[in-house]
Amino acid sequence: MKVKPAIALTSSRLNRDIELSPAVKAQESAISSRTIAYCHEALDRSRFFCLLKDSAIAPSLMQYAFVQYHFWRDRLHQWFGLCIVKAGSCTDPDQKSAIMSLSDHTFTDLQDDHSEMYVEFLHDLGLSDAEIMASQRSAATASYERSFFDEFGYGTDNFYEALAALSGRELCVSIRNARILQSYFDARGMKHPTWLSLHAELEVNHFQDSIRPVLTRFKGDSTKLHSVIKAVERGIDRHVQYFEDLLHEYESLANAV
Repeated sequence: MKVKPAIALTSSRLNRDIELSPAVKAQESAISSRTIAYCHEALDRSRFFCLLKDSAIAPSLMQYAFVQYHFWRDRLHQWFGLCIVKAGSCTDPDQKSAIMSLSDHTFTDLQDDHSEMYVEFLHDLGLSDAEIMASQRSAATASYERSFFDEFGYGTDNFYEALAALSGRELCVSIRNARILQSYFDARGMKHPTWLSLHAELEVNHFQDSIRPVLTRFKGDSTKLHSVIKAVERGIDRHVQYFEDLLHEYESLANAV
């Protein structure tokens, strides 16, 4: 029996059946493979994710990191909104496609109650509603929230680079979630949280949705494509660095007790 992709089970309204040119298809395949490899390399360099891989990560660290991530998720729409603000035209075909992608992602996340799914994931990590409510946004989380604005600002000249960086984060989340499922939940014989499982697949679609307008715009322009790839990698690096910063905060708090 053919299993429907996760995206088909959501409220997404984006038309993903549009045929790409062979050149753009080839570019998408190449940049996807390169980005996946870079995600693995970045995660393998991370002390946080090495602890996870070695089954040496404390449940309390997972709770700390992902209750903080909950704060960031609550403002994820701002990053998408910034990209929409940076788009200089809603009639330019590539920018129109990007705006629709960004809007659809936000709509789907809200319409399908992904925030509620995320709270269930926090429950699976052993956190109570009272503990979630009592937590406060940390310096590392506030810094990560600002980082996208700090790097890209509000001008329209770097719209595609901002979109590429956002797409890199999307794909990194997919690979990150797959690692968490395997190295934490499977290793402990725990059920897979719906949010983790869903986003391990959905974020691949979101990466493709975001990167396609960029590739269409810069088809055949090796200089621009190089700039785009570097933006993707910076988005991945900053996402992984956030977890390093959370690990440092957690250890500092533990040592202060």
